[in-house]
Amino acid sequence: MASALEFYINAFDAEDFYGLRLIISWVSVAVFVWLLSLSYLVWKADSKSNENRFMMVLLIIEGIKAGFLVADAFPYDSDWEWLWNYLWVFKIEVFFYAHTAAILLYLCIPIYYRIEKLNFMFRESFQRYAWFLAPVLALAIWMNIRDMNGFYMADSAWLICSEAGAQPTLKLWWGSIQPFMIDTVEQIGTCSRYYEVHLVDDSTAGGLWAIALASPLVTLGALFFIRSSMKSDQSAGEAGKSRHLTSRSLYIGFLGKVTGTMIYFVTLMVLIPLMNGGELATFADSTLWRFGEDATSFDRVKYLIWTLSLLMTPLAMGFEALMFVHAALNDSVFGIDQNLRKTFRTAMFTGTGALLFLTATEVMEQVLGQGLIGGVAIGVIFLGLRGPVLSVIDGMSGRLIPATYTPGETAYLQAYETAMEDRIITSEERKLLKSLATAYVLSGDRVRELEAEFDARLEEE
Repeated sequence: MASALEFYINAFDAEDFYGLRLIISWVSVAVFVWLLSLSYLVWKADSKSNENRFMMVLLIIEGIKAGFLVADAFPYDSDWEWLWNYLWVFKIEVFFYAHTAAILLYLCIPIYYRIEKLNFMFRESFQRYAWFLAPVLALAIWMNIRDMNGFYMADSAWLICSEAGAQPTLKLWWGSIQPFMIDTVEQIGTCSRYYEVHLVDDSTAGGLWAIALASPLVTLGALFFIRSSMKSDQSAGEAGKSRHLTSRSLYIGFLGKVTGTMIYFVTLMVLIPLMNGGELATFADSTLWRFGEDATSFDRVKYLIWTLSLLMTPLAMGFEALMFVHAALNDSVFGIDQNLRKTFRTAMFTGTGALLFLTATEVMEQVLGQGLIGGVAIGVIFLGLRGPVLSVIDGMSGRLIPATYTPGETAYLQAYETAMEDRIITSEERKLLKSLATAYVLSGDRVRELEAEFDARLEEE
């Protein structure tokens, strides 16, 4: 029986892009846990608010969707089949239930955010029940369709290479051995090393693909709902302005998620088929790109793109979660947009660096057979350009996530701007600013953040 340690060591070799797939799985785990944690915080902030309850449920559902690859963080081979009998339920059953629930929850957005043409839905009586009736109805729908043709995968087997030079074998998991599984074994030929992969017949799962595709399309509809809500409250006074800010935050979150999921599906449905002779890729194809005896450098590129596309879903969900929290707590948690920009900055810099490292490693491996040298060289150059790169990222985050200040913070910034006309803060001006901060109940940390942001803008000018 392969140990967990052996599995993780083998996952970080050059053929597997130094553990890229496993790293993406861990990212999925992190986003999954984070979304569940945020859902609790949103509920804790105001458990009696129908809007917070709605967001809590939506965050849980989105967390499950982001957790599609959570199961892949565990050892994925036949020796661990006893564990995968349970993990597969989460990977498929719970995942597609979550997609079904998400579709219904998206359609409930006009209930919680007023839209002029759908004003009849914006009722407290609906808000009291929609947040829990939607997932309950989704569960009833899923339990009725899960055993129907097109909504399950009928056949599954493990493809096992016991050692380098051996011939791959098949071990049935459920259903029966299908011809495409035998063809995959023949095309792999002689094993290059020890590995195990899972082959599953997804040709019988058209309904599952339909659900997965419907979810981002309905999300696009929700995006228009929120956009309409932003325009509906422009003349509603201060209360309307508050809802406008909330809708704006949700809009940015949904926009980020729609963008990420659309990139994922365009990659699967357009880019990879263009690279694959006009045919949609299957899981068996990805196995051959990875381990096939006749696999080319171009096949490796296809597998790299296939693998990287998996990262889009958890990243999109993570961004949506950030904006949901901003929307739910905008009036009570000051400076969350600044924290958001810091997170965006770190994620963009780290992600770009990791992508460049992997790309350089793979190119140098194919050209010179020394992949690590290329990765290290690019890494050193990228770190050397850290300052200019961060400046570009900061500019992007400033446009995507503009600052939102409370009236007290705005008043303090106006006073600080006046004091900084000569770029010097005198002792008298500092006393006045301290008094103003006290009057508006601004903490010392928040004052320093506000002043640092203003000083940074001055330096840019």
